[in-house]
This record gives sequence, structure tokens and C-alpha cells, in this order.
Amino acid sequence: MIYGKIWLVVKPSVGIPVFLGAVAVSSFAVHYALLTHTTWLPKYLNGNAQVMAAAPAAAAAAVATPDEPAKKK
Repeated sequence: MIYGKIWLVVKPSVGIPVFLGAVAVSSFAVHYALLTHTTWLPKYLNGNAQVMAAAPAAAAAAVATPDEPAKKK
């Protein structure tokens, strides 16, 4: 362990809960930011079938429709 000597300065009974608390708070902050700053994630989490089906259908339509061949003059 590279930073094993930190436990000589900080008690594990204090350091471990503080570290786990910081991880929990940062994880909550990231998830909150994703939910409030995106439009697709709340719809995906609610199971909106129209939104989830629209993207593959649009991609399939783009692939299935070939470009028009170039006209010769």
C-alpha cells in the first residue's frame, strides 16, 4: 500500500467514514446533475417506450434508405 503511513496520522475510525462519506456525496452530486441537466435520462428511467424506440427506428431508417444515385449528364 503506497499511502499506508496516512493511518499513523489519521485514525482509521475517522478516516474511513470520511472517505466513504465523500464518495457518497460526490456520487449523489453527479447523479443529481445528470437528472437535472439532461432531458433523456429521466425519460429513460421512467421507461418511456416512445423515446427508447425512436432512436433505433431513426437509425434503421437512415441505414435502409440509400442515397440517390448521381445523375449522369
